[in-house]
Amino acid sequence: MAVKGNDPLSGYWLDLGLVPYAPAFQHQEQVLAARMTGRLPSTVILQENPPTFTIGRAGSRANVLASPELLDERGVEVLDVNRGGDVTYHGPGQLIASPLLYLGDVDLNANQYMHRLEDVVIELLDTYCVQAHKVAEYPGVWWEEKKIGAVGIAVRRGYTFHGLSLNVNLDLGPFDWINPCGVERLPVTSLHLVLGRLVPMHEVKAGLRAILQSTFGLLLRDVAWDELQRLGQLTF
Repeated sequence: MAVKGNDPLSGYWLDLGLVPYAPAFQHQEQVLAARMTGRLPSTVILQENPPTFTIGRAGSRANVLASPELLDERGVEVLDVNRGGDVTYHGPGQLIASPLLYLGDVDLNANQYMHRLEDVVIELLDTYCVQAHKVAEYPGVWWEEKKIGAVGIAVRRGYTFHGLSLNVNLDLGPFDWINPCGVERLPVTSLHLVLGRLVPMHEVKAGLRAILQSTFGLLLRDVAWDELQRLGQLTF
């Protein structure tokens, strides 16, 4: 457990459900601002998104291979975001978790924290008897030669945002329309494909919650968005 002291850090568990990426990230920016000014404690934000390509700070739109016409026809958004990394795909059936923590509380630097998130995904997959691993050259989590989870973080004055994603029951087809993480023909997979069955998302969320709490010494309470707005005096 990477946490200073013995007492867990109380915080919030905010599950936004299926929500467009842009407004979900606006929520995250509001929570981050409140976190940085002490109006909110550590908060983990969960979401699934409609089909979306996001391009990180190190990315290039050249790694989106599909034409704008095809993307428009298929209803896929393309957004530039302020996390690390290159282009990736988000869609229904992929779980995104964004821990908003203070690195000083968990006694980690940014690079250590990013690798700890990879460990979290590996531990979560192990609960399904899926033996995942890291690849030194690329951030993320792999099963055999295929990428199953991603990490992409940002840090502002020691406070973390963005986080990790896990392909649970995700349709992987749109990965053919990009160079995932800037890598040509990067093979990807999902927990659904590895296990040969659909995996209940609520079950994955519960497992992730337990591991995040243990890893970072957190005690997370469920909170709805409207309640969090009131508690953190967030702008509408």
